[in-house]
Amino acid sequence: MIAGRYHSPGWGQDYPKVQILTIEDLLHGAEIKMPPPHGTFKQAQRVRQAEVGQAAFDLE
Repeated sequence: MIAGRYHSPGWGQDYPKVQILTIEDLLHGAEIKMPPPHGTFKQAQRVRQAEVGQAAFDLE
C-alpha cells in the first residue's frame, strides 16, 4: 500500500511519503528512501560587519 509520493523539485525524483521498515529490514541494511539532507538550498553569502571598537567612557 502506498500513501502517495513526494516529488523533490531539487532532485527531480519521487519518494514514498510513508515507508515502513522493520527492525529486521534495518539490520539487513535497508534505508529510508529520501532526498539527501543537504544540497537543495543555495548557500547565502556571509556578511562581514565593520570592526567596531569599544566605546570610551568619560569617568571624570
